[in-house]
Amino acid sequence: MIQIGDRAMATKEAWYIGQRAESLAMMYLTRRHDLVVSRQQEEQDLDFLVTLFKDGAHTGRLFGVQVKATVSTPQSTQFDDSVAIKLALEPNTLLTELPFPVCLFFFTLGNDQGYYKWILEPVIAGQPNFQLLLNQKNELKELNDEEISNIVSVVNSWYDSRRELRIEN
Repeated sequence: MIQIGDRAMATKEAWYIGQRAESLAMMYLTRRHDLVVSRQQEEQDLDFLVTLFKDGAHTGRLFGVQVKATVSTPQSTQFDDSVAIKLALEPNTLLTELPFPVCLFFFTLGNDQGYYKWILEPVIAGQPNFQLLLNQKNELKELNDEEISNIVSVVNSWYDSRRELRIEN
């Protein structure tokens, strides 16, 4: 169920809604030459595993993407650079136990607009404290090429901090 303001929208949509949203997510991610996107098995809650490459070489760095969608364009509360959309996602133990960052991509298929938020947010709170925090906020940012670059940059910084900690020890 997707809660937008005081309205509840059922997410039991036609079969093609999920496929279209996944196609939009794939389009955003594959525009970059340094990302390789792997579709996950249907019964898993993680839709894509994204591997980061550097200079054409595998880095071992990755992040996950879960994709959700609705047909109609929501009436939402606009903040400076984010949108408040209440997503009543069921608690998912698998996603919270993953050892790498995970994003939610949310699409409104009435206008193909994409939004995102971190589910497991990579946080670097000063060395040596790097961690993944469960993000339960309902604020989503507009998804565009610049934000995909920001996601990749944050993920790389998080992995850099982990690597630096291992080198020091």
